[in-house]
Amino acid sequence: MESNPVSKSPSPEEAVTIIEDIAGRHPGFRRAHAKGIGLHAQFTPNGNAEPFTEAAFLRGGTAEVIVRFSHSAPMPDQSERLVPIKGMAVQFSNPSGEPVSLVMANAPIFPTKTPEAFMRLIQVLGRRDIPFKERLGILKDDTELHTVPALLKQLKTPSSFAMTQFWALHAYILSTEQGTRQPARFTWIPARTEWTLPFATGDMELDLLERMADGPVQFRLLMTLAALDDPTDDPSAAWPDERPVIDVGVLTLQERRTDNAEDVKFDPTVEVPGFSCSDDPVLHYRAPVYAESFRRRTAEREDG
Repeated sequence: MESNPVSKSPSPEEAVTIIEDIAGRHPGFRRAHAKGIGLHAQFTPNGNAEPFTEAAFLRGGTAEVIVRFSHSAPMPDQSERLVPIKGMAVQFSNPSGEPVSLVMANAPIFPTKTPEAFMRLIQVLGRRDIPFKERLGILKDDTELHTVPALLKQLKTPSSFAMTQFWALHAYILSTEQGTRQPARFTWIPARTEWTLPFATGDMELDLLERMADGPVQFRLLMTLAALDDPTDDPSAAWPDERPVIDVGVLTLQERRTDNAEDVKFDPTVEVPGFSCSDDPVLHYRAPVYAESFRRRTAEREDG
């Protein structure tokens, strides 16, 4: 593993290699969120987003989408109970170009403001030559990572994908044909908060499939609108709770995909008219890193 701490953003190739050096190489799998479940689903906008954006996926009719729930570990055989961060990626079709994706996690903010700080975080947490308590001490001494230990203590492994809230972490810019612009953040919340049947399998993928067999599993898409002074370039900074939150549609899970969405690349930086990326450096950094991970795992599958 690279011993020198990251002081500048590694290239996409270097970033993926850092992850491989820490977690080992697992041919054919994503370099992060290696284990997951892919589903067919539908998204139905309700019209509430129309005053803010011309983006078709937020204001059109019911459309087919791809959903992947995942565990954040880069090792496909890692115990899911040991890794509290879970992911939810949703890809909306775009007939005129690349599909739009919202890539979310079950945490309201990103742990760092910059890509280089995040890579340092990965390096510190990935060290096995020192106790975990000492690793936390290293984080506390880093001016850009000193809040991470407190965030880690707050995290708890969810019991079910279907009962978990997911945040997109990054801000996007919504716009209309008239030229208005509105920064926003997105959140998926479970449509149901109670279930009549107990689910205690311990396997989150099996739990999700059992719940889908029991009845519709749905999520509401919420859109939080920023004020003028809310940061759009810092995913580690929360916006005040009193910001307007608008329900813009419902996602309905349908069935498991036979390919488990393993060949789907969820790029959170694809833009369409009415929907564009903010000035968040972490958001922009993710696209080339995802592309490099996709390139490597695709080549490995072809070779295998």
